[in-house]
Amino acid sequence: MARSLIPNTTWARRLIYELIYLSFGLNRTGMFNVGFAPARPDIRANPAFADRPNQIQLYAEMFDRLPWEADRWRRSDCLELAAGCGGGLLYLNTHRAPRTSIGVEQSNVAVWRARRLGVDVRQGHVARLAFEDEQFDCVFCADAVGYFPVAAALNEAFRVMRPGGYLLLAESFHGSREAARNHFHRIGEAAGFDLLDCHDATDGVRRSLVEGGKRSSFVQRLPGALRDSLKETLFLEGSERLRLWQTGAYSFVIVTFRRPP
Repeated sequence: MARSLIPNTTWARRLIYELIYLSFGLNRTGMFNVGFAPARPDIRANPAFADRPNQIQLYAEMFDRLPWEADRWRRSDCLELAAGCGGGLLYLNTHRAPRTSIGVEQSNVAVWRARRLGVDVRQGHVARLAFEDEQFDCVFCADAVGYFPVAAALNEAFRVMRPGGYLLLAESFHGSREAARNHFHRIGEAAGFDLLDCHDATDGVRRSLVEGGKRSSFVQRLPGALRDSLKETLFLEGSERLRLWQTGAYSFVIVTFRRPP
């Protein structure tokens, strides 16, 4: 199977992320999750999200899976793992208005950019969260689980989550939706979570990946040595990973876990 550019070595991964985030415009949300299409009109019309509407729509799809009314959102404390430049948190604050929202991100450049957007993103590692036990009602992560130690990250998510709280993961899987469900049930159960739902979002993600332009303009801003390799990471035209998506080898699920009350 074709591999992403992002390496497994901690220092190399950190360097790659710093270079990528340096390439985003100063006030842009800066994200490269797979996205979901079509994006809603209100997202496309918002200047803050105009550069990455499909990537913001993926967050909207995630938050829609949570069975909370507006008042419950306003009383919630939320944490994003691998928050990037804070675009997802900016959308969360704009559309759901939680009491607090914090992101954790390994890239110092991304943290700096998030703060320019007025979003609270802190430099740190998802497997060593600098938060107290039972501090959050919702922890979420968009298309990044495969890039860090999953077991350690889920254990930490469980630790910082209040009893009855929710964990939302949006993630691609090399295999069927049913295989994905079995996989996430297994790793969630090992951390102590109950699996509530495994929603198939494959069609919307596939549409996002094949939609015009993709991220080619973004790639052109990167140093030359990164451009060809990044084609696989971002599923660009001609990449093996995009071909696998188009042939149905990949599925994409939004998984809802709950810490038992």
